Amino acid sequence: MTLANSDKEITLIYHSHEHIGRQILALAQAENIPVHDIDLAHVKLTPTHWAELTSKMRINARDLVNTEDPDFSQKFGKVEDLSEIDWLTLLVHNPEILKAPIVMQGDKIVIMTNAQDMLNFVK
Repeated sequence: MTLANSDKEITLIYHSHEHIGRQILALAQAENIPVHDIDLAHVKLTPTHWAELTSKMRINARDLVNTEDPDFSQKFGKVEDLSEIDWLTLLVHNPEILKAPIVMQGDKIVIMTNAQDMLNFVK
């Protein structure tokens, strides 16, 4: 699987158990915006995929993780001394900890916390 994307469609990386990703997908479909959706509930990204995303976004893997979520704290406890590889591994094996959906189009890539932002993103 490749994370290649184009200016002609958006690529949505999300977990279908989270409502924001489902809302972004529904909004894109309602607006007839071509979308390549990658549902992390069914598709497993590799550490290389996650590293590619963080590199394009110029962030650390930790920045993709919702460490404030009570489920995260309950499952993993307090995590402070993890390496970048450790964070990537957490994302691979626990994709539900993704902070918010990732939306890409051409050279643009963002973490999208509000489905309505997608309409401005594609303009």
